[in-house]
Amino acid sequence: MQVQDLLQHFEPSVYVSLALLFGIAAQFKAMDGYAFLRRVLASLETRVGVLYAVVILTSLFSPLILNDVLVLILTPVVIRYSKQYNVDVAPLVVAEITFTNIASSVTPLGNPQNILLWQTSGIAATGFVAGTALRLTLAGLVSAALLYPLSRRTRGPREPPMTSPVPLLPAVYLLVVIIAIFSSAFLDVPSVDALSFSFFIGFAFTFRTLLRVANEFDLRTLAILYLLVASVTLVALAIEPVAATYAAQAASGEQPFSAAFFLVVSSAISNVPATQLVIGLTAISAHAATTIAVEAGLAGNVDPISSFANILALLMVRRAGLPIRRAIVLQLVVGLVAFLVVFL
Repeated sequence: MQVQDLLQHFEPSVYVSLALLFGIAAQFKAMDGYAFLRRVLASLETRVGVLYAVVILTSLFSPLILNDVLVLILTPVVIRYSKQYNVDVAPLVVAEITFTNIASSVTPLGNPQNILLWQTSGIAATGFVAGTALRLTLAGLVSAALLYPLSRRTRGPREPPMTSPVPLLPAVYLLVVIIAIFSSAFLDVPSVDALSFSFFIGFAFTFRTLLRVANEFDLRTLAILYLLVASVTLVALAIEPVAATYAAQAASGEQPFSAAFFLVVSSAISNVPATQLVIGLTAISAHAATTIAVEAGLAGNVDPISSFANILALLMVRRAGLPIRRAIVLQLVVGLVAFLVVFL
């Protein structure tokens, strides 16, 4: 295969979109996004307990912020609470992982595999949400019910009310990003242009802290995602004669094969490479894009390596000196039960 033919399989807009999304996350963090999320979590914890506070927080923000970024911001808060009140960290980190993966799969900008599906299928943002929301909401309800018996084990003394002012800029910026992304569907504007606008408008909020924006940009994680996408594209081309039939069948959304394909492959190589493998071997229709988003998102909840967000969260917990074995077992149980929703 000549170099020119090889380059045709690499879609530049996918790589640009990933970089822009990481840029949006860097802008958010530079606006004291951590303090904003921490304040929201503390407010929810006094009403529903910390476990369901984590569930609500991740459900609200994972569709809007890259799930890996939310994990990086929220996991230290979960670890701090567990250590401070001597409660079991496993249900908290599983709640975070589970609902980060589920909620981020609802929209085209919540996680990397959805960005890939969004870009390659050409589906509008509104159509994407319409195709994913019902099944993922049901999976969330199932997961929340499974975690309920463990909610008492995560209760500590209520934290004193926070008196510091709430940083409002992160909330305003998120609102701007949401409007830009979802209005692009009605204005017939390419999604990469909407992401570009969202990123550059962030400088209106952070022009005094440009160095902080640069420091918050997670170049290492972006490079890893680039490497994953590019390497799986090359692997897909190499195995196309053998795997094309299976990938095409999986891309059609035909059950139970499609769901089983993403469950097995995601558990082995993570859901982003699994999605890229299918994209690299066959065309993705708008209908198939939402089906794959649900399957890959829920498959990401099954084992520690099914999603990059899982790896990040568990590594942070372990480095903090807390056990992760119970979290891995609990994640497997909750993930497998919730995954059954894809067969409906």
